[in-house]
Amino acid sequence: MVEVTINYDTCKGVSECGECLNNCPMEVFDADGDKVVVARVDECTGCGVCEDVCPTGAVKVKFD
Repeated sequence: MVEVTINYDTCKGVSECGECLNNCPMEVFDADGDKVVVARVDECTGCGVCEDVCPTGAVKVKFD
């Protein structure tokens, strides 16, 4: 099982960044206003693209 978390203290949001939202090949993320949310974690393959493209390190992918 994969767990995807976003640290909202360091996430810049959709208007300033949105890299995870725009680059996730499985389209796991959605926008809720300016906030990026993990909407479909069950579709996450754990590829790590979101971690790689996040400039602040706010996105983490963990395997249980």
